[in-house]
Amino acid sequence: MSNPLQGKRILITRPAHQCAGWQATLASEGAASDCIPLLDIAPLNAESDPAAVQAIKNLILDFDQFDHAIFVSQNAVRYGFDWLDDYWPQLPQGPRYYAVGAATARAIIARGAEPCVERERNSMDSEALLALTPLQNPQGERIVIFRGCGGRTLMGDTLRERGARVEYCELYQRLLPTQAAAQIGAYRADVDAITVHSGETLDNLHHCLQQCDRSDLRALPLICPSTRVAGRARALGFARATAAANAGDPAMLATLREVLAAQ
Repeated sequence: MSNPLQGKRILITRPAHQCAGWQATLASEGAASDCIPLLDIAPLNAESDPAAVQAIKNLILDFDQFDHAIFVSQNAVRYGFDWLDDYWPQLPQGPRYYAVGAATARAIIARGAEPCVERERNSMDSEALLALTPLQNPQGERIVIFRGCGGRTLMGDTLRERGARVEYCELYQRLLPTQAAAQIGAYRADVDAITVHSGETLDNLHHCLQQCDRSDLRALPLICPSTRVAGRARALGFARATAAANAGDPAMLATLREVLAAQ
């Protein structure tokens, strides 16, 4: 059976520092790829936002008082554990650790902690994480969610409804790279599909296509990391948006194979 990715070209929209692994995965399947980053990750700093940095510091200093610590992304792990390393030479024993996604779980393990996972699966989205037994009845327990500024409130809202005391540790901003629209406008490769790995990336792609009038790219197959993001993509005019099971490389690759095989 032929490989549906052999000889295909895929447009990747991940942040620049996260492109290499996905490009290598596609190359191993015989596909070429181009990366136009449509999301930039910038950590908060004391010069640009001293109040936000002080809020982070306060939560980090209080970390041993939390019962649960949830990390929503690899970036949340990277910046969160950098802060923890600065103030906790040894991680405190109190909090349980949780990860949204398999890559996030691996990042936590690499930093010396063990995330709670279900036995049957090692990759969880927000909804699956909320189904874990320790988070079913967190009445009166303290939970800190490490994330970027803004984002979905489903997890925090649900945990508060269950009686938990939830605080967000917002560590970084998600920005549209300055040259992104110009790069999309100038892109002329014969591409077979586009991958987006987050809702923010999808919104930025939509914005860039509007700015540079590239409706041709909107007509391509678009591989999304969830049914929620795929639904939003279709509402934005991406008629060929398809949802993967999650944002991990194996799930995104499986969906990309299925979509290209059906063409």
